[in-house]
Order: sequence, then structure tokens, then C-alpha cells
Amino acid sequence: MQPKQSLNRKLSRIYKKNYQIVTLASLCIMAMPLNAQDGLGDEEVTLNHVAAEVDQPSAYLITHNAQLAASEYRTPLQRNDGLITTNINELGIDTKQITQLRQDIAGGNYGEIDSLLIHYKGQLIAEDYWRDGAIDKPHFMFSITKNMLSNAIGKAIELGYIDSVNDPAIKYLTIANKKQLAPGTDEITLHDLLSMQSGISIPNSKTGNALPVITRENHASLYLSLTDKVNPGQTFKYQGADPDILNHVLYNTTGKDLAAFTDEHFFQPMAITNAQWETSVSGLTKASSGLHFTSRDLIKFGKLVIGEGQYMNKQLLNSEWLHTATTPKTKSGKYGYFWWTENFRYNGKEIKTISARGARGQFLFVMPEIDLIVAVTSSNRGPQRRVPLQFVPEYIIPAFIE
Repeated sequence: MQPKQSLNRKLSRIYKKNYQIVTLASLCIMAMPLNAQDGLGDEEVTLNHVAAEVDQPSAYLITHNAQLAASEYRTPLQRNDGLITTNINELGIDTKQITQLRQDIAGGNYGEIDSLLIHYKGQLIAEDYWRDGAIDKPHFMFSITKNMLSNAIGKAIELGYIDSVNDPAIKYLTIANKKQLAPGTDEITLHDLLSMQSGISIPNSKTGNALPVITRENHASLYLSLTDKVNPGQTFKYQGADPDILNHVLYNTTGKDLAAFTDEHFFQPMAITNAQWETSVSGLTKASSGLHFTSRDLIKFGKLVIGEGQYMNKQLLNSEWLHTATTPKTKSGKYGYFWWTENFRYNGKEIKTISARGARGQFLFVMPEIDLIVAVTSSNRGPQRRVPLQFVPEYIIPAFIE
């Protein structure tokens, strides 16, 4: 690593030339695709060399995939992983529409759906894998990674590492020269970052080759120095810059990156052993879009939400934090602290729905009022990445509403 004085001189030259950073999944500042504001757009990357992470390998050690891929219904396997499994036909509900949905997915009517899991009243009642899905295979979660960061920030506050979401972010960041911060960035709070309302915006016309000088120490300050003037808390902009900065807040306050902190406080108590993480250009865990997770592990995090922070009789996360994180914070009324709060409607009734979502159709739907959790992974692009928003209320919810 370069001495600080040499590094600062090099950074100063970059600022004078108005060079900018152009990454998304790690630096997350490049212009998002048109539909990215719904959390389902691909995050294009140019400086983090992660093209290979997008197309998942098909060859993978798969357990019981041949059985689970069968078109006929099979009771989910009991694997002693903390999930109780039950045959859906023992619940006394009408399963015709769910059966039709499974057949349609298997036939490709919804594109490349890789898995569909349904958990109802404490029991995993449906579990199917197709195409690139497998029971033991961690699937790329894209932006569902952000929900892990939301939980981690909540836990850090609970443990006293962070004082309040109302604190300015710079309170917890290493800023070499505060005079270089863009106007307004000193007012960006953790609340603004968690709700994607930092206001950070870096014009592509000012982008440049800043990658060689990025370090863990200067990564966050580069965002705050190279952006245009900001007016935090006013406008929702779905981007990777906000979770990236929070990622440094977590590391600076706890001494652990997102992977290590999450493993200690969530994954180990929840018997999650197969999660995989990618690394940011700064050297930290990639917090905006770097998690690979199994579909069963997604269900476990749905159970954490249903249980208001409790899992297997252990309080892993403060219930007040979960309530805060899943309550709308934006003018649209659909976004909390990295959690989506867009409700489903069925037969004239609104079903409260909390969801985590990622590009190419990754979804975790949690409906506390009816104790229903649905996990979907897919490899869809374009409009088909939104199909779970259609088939969950049309084919799944009706079976559980009297």
C-alpha cells in the first residue's frame, strides 16, 4: 500500500482532472437501466471484473435434483436444517392452481424460473427446482444482498456499535480531507443511505480511471467527493452507492466486513453453511450485489421476518428494527430500509407483503398476516423477471385465503 501522503497527492491530481468512478456492483455509480428502480434491473459493472459472476455455472454437485425436478409433486425433503417439511395435500387446501403453476413453470411458460419454495405456518410445503436451480446450489441473489446489509446495520445499532440511523454517515467514515467533500454530503444520514435517498449522482461525463487508487480507506470518501451537490432525503434513487457507503460504516464500527458480521450473528445461529460472497474492488464484501444463497436459506430469512427477529426461539434481531426496516420510507410508499413494501391484492383484499428482490427475478415474499413465505429464484431477463409479481397473487395466495 502506498504511504498516505503519496496516495493523497495522487487522489488530488484525479480530483483536479475531474475524473470519476464508473462501477455499479462495487462502486455502483454508473447509470442504471431504465427498469432498475424496481430493484430488478441488472447492475452493469465495468471496473470490478465480475462478468463471470452473472452467468452461473450449470455443472454443480446437486443433491436429489433429479427427484425434485420431476413434474409431479413431492414432499420437500427433511434435511435436519431447521426447516420442518410437510406434504401440501395434508393441509386441506385447494392445490389446483399451485399444481397448474408448477406445470407452467416446468413447461417454460414463465421463462427461466430456477426454483419455487412455499412455506406456510411454520412448514415448508412445496419445493421445486428447474434449470439452473438445485437444493444445494447457492444462487446469485443480486440485490437481495442489500437486505442482509439492512439486517447487519440493525444488529450493529442493537449492539451499540452505531448510535442512530439519524447520524450523518461521515461520523463513521474515514475522510482524509473533508474540504474535498461535495456540498451537502456531510448531511447524508444512515437513514438516507438505507432508504436510497442519499442524492449521490456522478455524471458519466466526468468518469475516469480511478480504480488503481481505490482502497478500503478511501472508497467511501470518493463517493462523497466526486458526486454533484446533493440534497439528501428528497429523492429515491435505486443505486449501489448507498449500500456501498453503509458497507464501510459497518466495517469501521464493528471491525468486520458484511460476510463475517452476518455469519456470526445470523448465518451460524440459522445453520446456514453454504453462503458465498463476492469481493468489492475495495477489498470488502460486496454489499450491493454479491451474495450467493440457497433457496432454503432464503426461506429461513423469511422466517426471521415472520418471527419479528426470532428464529428457532432465539432473538437474532431486534423486532423494532425489523418493523422500522419494513415500513415505507419513500414518497412512493414502496421502499423501507432495502426492503420493498409493495402489497398484493386478491379478491378485493390487500395482503401486506414484505419483499426482498434482485435482478433477473430473485424474490423473497413475506406475508405475515397469513403466515406465508414464497422464495423464487430465476435467470430471467427483460419483462419476465417480474413474473413472480404476477403468479404469486394469481396462483399461490388464493390457496391460503378463505
